[in-house]
Amino acid sequence: MSKFIKSKIDSIEFRMLSPKMIKRMAVAKIITPDTHDTDGYPIKSGLMDPRLGVIDPGLRCRTCKSKMGECPGHFGFIDLARPVIHVGFNKLIYNVLRGTCRPCG
Repeated sequence: MSKFIKSKIDSIEFRMLSPKMIKRMAVAKIITPDTHDTDGYPIKSGLMDPRLGVIDPGLRCRTCKSKMGECPGHFGFIDLARPVIHVGFNKLIYNVLRGTCRPCG
């Protein structure tokens, strides 16, 4: 087994996930803005969907079947009506746009 472990990392790559990749990796599509029903349980396809992980001690994650504290958490996706820019990337986008030539693109 140890012959397959490298002692040096050759490279690391950071990049954004495409919408198609996010949908393929997600465990739930979020369609309702509600979190819990009238009995206090998380709503399926809501913001606290049990497939995303659980924060209630008595419940188990519907994706990995782990309890609170053992589940790493999973992500879902929301289909938005229009594209949205993440505020954390505003400065980067501004600098990229400043570095381009308006007449020639």
